[in-house]
Amino acid sequence: MKAVSIISKGSYHIGGKKVTIEGSAPIETRFWPGGPPVTYDPNGDFQAGQMYVQYTRLEHPVVPYPVCMIHGGGATGALWESTQDGRPGWEFRFLQNGFNVNVSDGVERGRSSWAQFPEINEGLPMFNSYGERWTTYRLGPKPGVPYEGSRFDYSRYDQFMKQHVPRWTTSNAMVQAAYDEYFASMKEGMIVLAHSQGGLFSLEAALKNAENIKGIIMLESSSDLDVDKVDVSVFRDIPFLFVYGDFLGEEYCIDGYKWPGAFAWEGSMRNLHHRLLEMGGDSTWMSLPELGIYGNTHALMMEDNSYEIADLICDWIKEHVKA
Repeated sequence: MKAVSIISKGSYHIGGKKVTIEGSAPIETRFWPGGPPVTYDPNGDFQAGQMYVQYTRLEHPVVPYPVCMIHGGGATGALWESTQDGRPGWEFRFLQNGFNVNVSDGVERGRSSWAQFPEINEGLPMFNSYGERWTTYRLGPKPGVPYEGSRFDYSRYDQFMKQHVPRWTTSNAMVQAAYDEYFASMKEGMIVLAHSQGGLFSLEAALKNAENIKGIIMLESSSDLDVDKVDVSVFRDIPFLFVYGDFLGEEYCIDGYKWPGAFAWEGSMRNLHHRLLEMGGDSTWMSLPELGIYGNTHALMMEDNSYEIADLICDWIKEHVKA
């Protein structure tokens, strides 16, 4: 395994604000079994809406801009840290390819913490079931049934489920505000690598902070950005790469189930790709099956050929993103 020379590694929180809660009833509880009864006051000033960012800097990066890895819905930055079979994940692979890396946990995910509900969040958290993750990650035509030729290790599905966290449907504005502040803070430049729902927030933040963006990789993005309603001219000078795996055609729609990415999300991203080309921009559509790479699901950064895909993306960055 290729060694890397790291000169700094750390983390910080960005976004969020102080929120005051008033009028909630005290809660009688015990902090540990058999401990003394205490009265917890849920009122007061709290921090809410912050997101966590971990950074790793190399001694000699190929470009000065970090690749900022942004996870999707129900996930955390752990998505980029390891593969299913225990190898280092894309975070380390990109470091091996010479790129500085940021790995973030979006608002209410992982180390970013939750906000109180319903005082701050109006709704309840939604937890990810085995069946929901199976179809969302395009692991098979229906829960428990894998696609033939899939590179996902189904014997490790229990382990895969352990890393997923609750999500809210009522806090998108708070999540977006943190991403906006994160992207605005990257004055030295950033390369965006966003997966699934992460693409939705990333494109919105990139529209507002295009001057900081040196490249954008949309990895099976769930963004439904409409180029006929949104002016994307600020993207003209930003290189774009769209990456898609396998099992996306009509032939994979079984028992009436249609994965949204095959029809709505992918269609929106194709429209963006074509609009960028029409504007004279630099945009690449990378369909892995068209390159002869088959069997990848929505979890392609974790599967047995994940390094091959990571290296393809790194090669694209080296060719299209210049210091």
